Amino acid sequence: FSLVGAIFRVWVVIEGLIGVCYNQQVLKGAPTALNNPLLSVIMPVYNTRDTLPRALDSILSQGIDSLEIILVDDGSHDDSLSVCQSYAQRDARIRVVSRKNGGPGAARNTGLQLAQGYFIAFPDSDDTVTPGAYQMMLKAAERTDLVIGHLNILMHRRVFNRGYINDDRILNRNEFLDALAVRPGSHYYSSLCNKMYIRSIIQDNEIEFDSSLLWGEDLLFNLRYFYHVQQVAYVSQPVYNYKRTMTGQTWSTIMRFGAGLQIKGLLYDELKALYVMSGAFKSHRYHIYRYIFNVTYSK
Repeated sequence: FSLVGAIFRVWVVIEGLIGVCYNQQVLKGAPTALNNPLLSVIMPVYNTRDTLPRALDSILSQGIDSLEIILVDDGSHDDSLSVCQSYAQRDARIRVVSRKNGGPGAARNTGLQLAQGYFIAFPDSDDTVTPGAYQMMLKAAERTDLVIGHLNILMHRRVFNRGYINDDRILNRNEFLDALAVRPGSHYYSSLCNKMYIRSIIQDNEIEFDSSLLWGEDLLFNLRYFYHVQQVAYVSQPVYNYKRTMTGQTWSTIMRFGAGLQIKGLLYDELKALYVMSGAFKSHRYHIYRYIFNVTYSK
């Protein structure tokens, strides 16, 4: 009996250690199924053969094992799909999907249909994630519904650190709406790439990208997600390197004045509805009205 008791006591100790190690690696509220990744990274890919390796390397070097990377080739005409497939052959965490061209919003919707992770990130294939960013964001994500980090804007060989909350903190819903109202159309709030989302919030509320828009689908997605957040974590360090360029396609989009006004009106209506639903419109109405006159343009 003493031998049986000793074996039982050893097993209890081992079981306890396994539980401690597992709980340290899975955040509160994260999935307990061992076959589900903690983080799904969804990246639309379109004719970015030259920048794609650097973008992928910046994600693979984050040091996160419980990870899936979903590369959605959106009908590229260059060798982007081959680059995706080459990386997938070398790393089992990478999945490649090829689809007919429909724009980045449609590509992200395809990725969301396939994603299995508890958290979701949306980097672009011509930018990079800063070292350690996802580790930092995952740590901040505990008990919150959204993580927002600073980002580096790379323009004319200069780097601009963009972010309006300059310390690590967690804001409740009312505090978050107060902060958002000041600059709702800024890259800090409109961009996808400096944020980490919870997949169940996206799925349960059927949030998706409107691929019919010429621009603004990122902000529209975020506004619809913001309806459902109660706690938001801010990270004061840059988590993303965003290369801003003004291509001919971008200028063409800007100059489509009539369509631009319609999109601006749609975004304004969604922004106003968010504050009306939250009972915060009256106190922030002048900031909301001002959004109509702010210039917003796509990448």
